[in-house]
Amino acid sequence: MMNEAQKLSRLADLAREGIPADVDAAHDAAERARFVDAVSRGAAQRRGGALGWVAGRVDAWLRFLGLSPAHAGRARWGLALAGAAALAVALVALWPARRLDYAVEGAPGAAGGYIAAAMEEARLRFTDGTTVALAPGSALRVAEVDAAGARMLLEDGRASLRVTPRPKARWSVEAGPFAVLVTGTAFDVSWTRGDGTLRVDLREGSVTVRGPLAPEGLPLRAGQRLVARMREGDVQISSLDAAGAVGSAAEPAERAPSSAGAAPPGGERNTGPGDVDGDAGAARPEGSRAEGAPAGPPPDGSAAAAPSGAAAGPSWAKRVAAGDFRSVLVEAEQRGLGGVLEHGSLDDLVALADAARYARRGDVAQRALTATRKRFPGTSHGKAAAFLLGRMVDDGGSPGAAVAWYDAYLAESPGGPFAAEALGRKMVAVERTAGRAAARPVAELYLKRHPRGAHAPVARDLVEP
Repeated sequence: MMNEAQKLSRLADLAREGIPADVDAAHDAAERARFVDAVSRGAAQRRGGALGWVAGRVDAWLRFLGLSPAHAGRARWGLALAGAAALAVALVALWPARRLDYAVEGAPGAAGGYIAAAMEEARLRFTDGTTVALAPGSALRVAEVDAAGARMLLEDGRASLRVTPRPKARWSVEAGPFAVLVTGTAFDVSWTRGDGTLRVDLREGSVTVRGPLAPEGLPLRAGQRLVARMREGDVQISSLDAAGAVGSAAEPAERAPSSAGAAPPGGERNTGPGDVDGDAGAARPEGSRAEGAPAGPPPDGSAAAAPSGAAAGPSWAKRVAAGDFRSVLVEAEQRGLGGVLEHGSLDDLVALADAARYARRGDVAQRALTATRKRFPGTSHGKAAAFLLGRMVDDGGSPGAAVAWYDAYLAESPGGPFAAEALGRKMVAVERTAGRAAARPVAELYLKRHPRGAHAPVARDLVEP
């Protein structure tokens, strides 16, 4: 099969063969310009009259050249071939590609793009070879289909997709407020509407997941799992191998910690199994620093003077993404946990906090988050630490103390990725500690800012008399 360059070269050869040898160079150049212009205009005409138009134009060109019928045969044949080739190239480039179609198996009642898998798996087969397997009890709607791909809405349950790689392919699966964007890959996506949990297991290729917890989009590579929980306002990425190894008893990358003991912004402390050390109490801002810049050089001879986690192998952030939480915690303790908290980089503090949360080390997570706020107060991670600390206190059974942390986050980052979750959790915490009347203004504000948020049903219930 010829590529575009070969087609153009062949077109030029045909044109040269069809032009008489006695035509001078100037005449030749003028006619070639007229030819290109005519073909461009002709390709835009209706398909039914295109070939007749080419034949008519060939005769007109021959008459313009002054060729007699006896000498025009070769020229007419060459120009006709050249015109037909040019027209074919133009039509391939300009004619819209055919819209994809699909068939549904295992769901005979499917209509209007809505497919519900009842007692057995349902399967969609697209004409480009892409398949979508819908698990029993799941529901999906095909919202849009064009030549590049399809946009599908997973209303509940799990779907396994194998998307055929094609140039300019464009596929997406939307689940709740999230969207999984893909061109060609194999992955499983599940959405639990009841608790607002999304899970994406990527087996081949790459995808990008966007949503309120990841407004800029989170790229995934083959072998990774993403879990996003709207209620907790948390997104975690782990290795599929690591997730499979720990099994359902651990699930470190999918469940939020429930330790108590982080100090709220007001300075009030809560006792509990995860209570932090005295030097990691309430956040004490020390001035804004550039994101990622450490607070200052470590003292000579300290354990923290050692290189960051990247020096001995993969960075801590990469290890956390791969589900290797234990090695991060072990290395932090070897380097000296106090020194890491006091002098480690922002990236190391964030990775340490994540590793500790996923490994159920609430004490270490709280210290790392508090150190992040203390040393990097103006950064996005420093602001997000307020929400994460509030959530840990909240899950640990102290909703009243958590409200102060939620307020701190909303004041510092009103449009941040956890804003909806912080406001929703504050609403619930206020209701639990002060009653419905006190929570009603928070619910009204939530519905105004996030009418389709995960906490909207609770907010509407509070607003109704």
